[in-house]
Amino acid sequence: LAQGISQLSRKLLLSRWASERMSGPSRRTNFLSNHVLAGCADPGACGACNSPRGARGSSPLLPLACANDPATGYRWKDVHEDLEAGNYAGVYGWDHAAYWGISEAKAGVDLKEWYKTRTEAEFYLPEFKELVDDPKTQRDWDRIATFDPMGMVAHPPTIAACKAKLDIPELKDLRVDGEIVLPSSEIVTSKCAISYAWNLPLLAPRLGLSEDELRQALHKFSKDPDLLNPKVKTFLPAVGGCTIYTFGDARKLRDEQTEVTVRVHDECIGSDVFGSDICSCRPYLIFAIREAVECAQRGGVGVVIYFRKEGRSLGEVIKFRVYNARINQEGGDRPEMYFHHTEAIAGIRDARFQTMMPDALNWMGIRRIDCLCSMSNEKYEAIVGAGIKVMKRIDLPENYIKDSMRVELDAKIASGYHSDALEKEEKNKK
Repeated sequence: LAQGISQLSRKLLLSRWASERMSGPSRRTNFLSNHVLAGCADPGACGACNSPRGARGSSPLLPLACANDPATGYRWKDVHEDLEAGNYAGVYGWDHAAYWGISEAKAGVDLKEWYKTRTEAEFYLPEFKELVDDPKTQRDWDRIATFDPMGMVAHPPTIAACKAKLDIPELKDLRVDGEIVLPSSEIVTSKCAISYAWNLPLLAPRLGLSEDELRQALHKFSKDPDLLNPKVKTFLPAVGGCTIYTFGDARKLRDEQTEVTVRVHDECIGSDVFGSDICSCRPYLIFAIREAVECAQRGGVGVVIYFRKEGRSLGEVIKFRVYNARINQEGGDRPEMYFHHTEAIAGIRDARFQTMMPDALNWMGIRRIDCLCSMSNEKYEAIVGAGIKVMKRIDLPENYIKDSMRVELDAKIASGYHSDALEKEEKNKK
């Protein structure tokens, strides 16, 4: 009884706090059409519209939709050609480039030329190669601004795919079918790694910046003089890319009747790998893999995309400082102060810019998602804005949520995250 009263009190408090923070139309229901993305009601709450500390009065930067026919005239084919010709800013190697440089100096090998060599041993995974070679898959590639869609066959490559088996303790109870889930309880997956090559003219308006503003911003934090050369239009940023895990035959995505389950997940090594329970990242990842596998077992395709965006792309140093501020504050950790501490320490709340995220989905030719395993309003709006229909969104079930995760989830729901439970309460009030 005491537990039931506690949960009811929490929901009432959350509902009241959410209504106070979201005066006017609910951000969850204020999503936009397939071609226009709305701005955030709370400047600084997401990477799409970061506002610096003390700049609350200024208008947030509004991300634009992913244009299907970019007015810039610089398209994905041009990115591919410039990469092949070596005409780009940044360094091949991304977040590992410094280590490669040291290794090259010690080994006496020109790694830049070495990586252009392709061998017969690194055969292309047939299901991915056939999927991306299909003209039907390529229909929305003009939306892609963050990588080379032909990176799998490039010299040097920026995309690679292989088969793997996943041994996940929490998923040992999945139904064994001998194809997707083996008798050993291992899960068969095809995984595809993508490294970034940013199309600067196309990416800038998506971020609400002019091309010059984007170049100046990137130059400030990279010191790469090539970014100031307007003739250089592709940039290899020193950041981690993403990995696509598919369950079931990815070639089925070419059939628009195929059931598709998707999770787009941003890295959280503390939770995802080491099981830290201050957030719900690993539970949601495990739940989504379960949903993706069961979708594949029904004849569909499950897709989980893992983005290297640790701590909302703010990094672990800032993340751990925020953890300490939350725990040590007067009154203890509580949802209404959750985002405040991040902004007070980092100057912004989020640096992920989710309008960049759907490129991986567009690359696979996905135009409809039957089940999206995400409560994030920013991710949902970015996916819809990229021309992809979302038929259903799935919350993280209560039995996956520990008490230690409540502050994070309550704060996110109040800021606009999707919650079936909260929406049911709102409907009942009407």
